[in-house]
Order: sequence, then C-alpha cells, then structure tokens
Amino acid sequence: MSLTVAIVAVLLAALVIADFFVPMLPSATTIATLAGFLIGSPVLLVILVVGSACASWAGDVLGYRALRHARGRMKRPILASAKVTRLEIRLRESLRRHPRWTTVVARFLPAGRTALAWAAVVTPDYRHARMSLMAGIAWAAYMTGVGLLIAAVFGPGLLSAATTITSVVALSVVLGWWFRGSPVEAAER
Repeated sequence: MSLTVAIVAVLLAALVIADFFVPMLPSATTIATLAGFLIGSPVLLVILVVGSACASWAGDVLGYRALRHARGRMKRPILASAKVTRLEIRLRESLRRHPRWTTVVARFLPAGRTALAWAAVVTPDYRHARMSLMAGIAWAAYMTGVGLLIAAVFGPGLLSAATTITSVVALSVVLGWWFRGSPVEAAER
C-alpha cells in the first residue's frame, strides 16, 4: 500500500509541476478525482493537499525562473500583437493593484499561472514565490474539496470521477470568461 501511495504521489507531483510548462495537463482534475477516491482516509487527503500545494509552488518557482531567463535573452517579443501587449499590461496592472486576488484567480485558469509568471517577470514589486505558495494552497484545498463534495453526493467511483471532470472544466470556462471581461468591456477597447 505505501509503495503505491508513494508512486501515485510522485506521479501527481510531476503532473502538477509539468502543468506549468504544458498547461493542457489535467492536474486539477486529477487532484479532485483522487480526493473523491480517498473520501474515507483523512491522512491521505492531508497528504494530497500538502503534496499538491508544494508541487504547485515548485512548478511556479521553476517556471518563473525559466521565464525570467528566457525573457531576459529575448531580443524582440514573441507575439508582436497589440492585443497580447494590452492583455499583458492589464495583467501587470492587476498584479500591482491586487496581487493576492490576481494570483489566486490565475491559478484556477487554464494556463493562468504561466501567463501570470510571464507578466510577473517584468513586475519588480510583485513577490512571486510567496504569492504562488498562497495560491497553491488555496488551489489544492479547493480541488480536494470539490472532489470530496462530489464523492459525498455520488459516492466514489466512475460517476463521481466524470462529474468531477465536468465540474472542473466548467469552473475553468466560467473563470476564463469572467477574467476576460464582459462583451461590453471588450467592445469598448
């Protein structure tokens, strides 16, 4: 049993860290689904939350350093698009005014923590490592809670896992829509 737990923990940590670099990986869904299967084991649930939060923080710190190095070596922007530039400026302004809120919301968006780190590299007063730890804890606890709630309603199993996947995807879509702004705001820009 303990070898299986260790293997799953290492694979989950690798998935969460790699999710920074390849944002299409289903780390949030995996955590929520695992929580549903661990509904009767409080010790394993605590390990799931702590391990996921630590892996999230490690991925953010490693990714931030990689992006800082890459951005420092760039001679010209990757995408010389006015839309991308406006989006980055908006994200940097949000990091300055509301660093905690922006960091936590970005952690729940697809590719949000990668975009946040990209903007944070050129935002000198933003404390990326500290904010990332806070967001990682909130994210891991929330995803575990979602998995537990769904498993409590549907019971652990495939129906619970399918509902968890649907819920996490729906949350990402809603947060993405909300973060982009309403259609009226987009038309005014």
